[in-house]
Amino acid sequence: MINVLIAEDNAAYRRSLHQMLAKRFPFMHIAESADGVDALHQALGRHYDLIFMDVRLPHGNGLDLTRAIKGVFASSIVCVITIQDLPEYRDAALRNGADHLIVKGESTTEEIAAMVESLLETRYRALILVGDALYRRQLSVLLSARWPLMIVAEAANAAEGIGHAAMLKPDLVLLDLGLQDTRIAELVQDIRRVSTETRFIGMTSDDVQAHRVRAMGCGMDYFVPLGPSGHTELALIVHALQPEPGDH
Repeated sequence: MINVLIAEDNAAYRRSLHQMLAKRFPFMHIAESADGVDALHQALGRHYDLIFMDVRLPHGNGLDLTRAIKGVFASSIVCVITIQDLPEYRDAALRNGADHLIVKGESTTEEIAAMVESLLETRYRALILVGDALYRRQLSVLLSARWPLMIVAEAANAAEGIGHAAMLKPDLVLLDLGLQDTRIAELVQDIRRVSTETRFIGMTSDDVQAHRVRAMGCGMDYFVPLGPSGHTELALIVHALQPEPGDH
């Protein structure tokens, strides 16, 4: 899940930005704040991959908040929102740690979407395609806890998984071989058509040789048991797949 915070006191603009992001990137978890104190509390309470920060907020200056957030979470991407595109605004935003600046009424949805896509391209991206909600959540927590900068998205069925893969271009897919009403080999091929470099880890609840053979036959690169018994093996595989610093 890519975690996003929108700190903006203009309700209409905040809602419009939220809706656009949710439509273009359905795997996002988007939080909102209309107040500087609350925005700082939220931003320091957990790691956000992306923060949209209005320059002027009730009870807080967006540039001061940006500097404070970057002092704790340097990897958080902060996009400052302003109503005026002036050189001094951009300079001030950069001096306080902002990574981007968008201008209300001038920056298009396509420009904002392109900025988000550029962020996704810099991170290792994993897609968990597992039918059982509990297992799916366990895997998401495991990956996010061990690799905080990893983008982790979730999907519960084949159609959702293909849609997420087309937008996310995942480096890794954790795929439940028991996904209902799904031809696994065809699903792997469909995802590889939209994301050619994706590696696959097949998963089932039972660790038996027949499942491992089936996983390889469906085009998987690896196989691990689904659930806690396979977490150690999964972590070792994912660790080995991580790019060296500067390679991704």
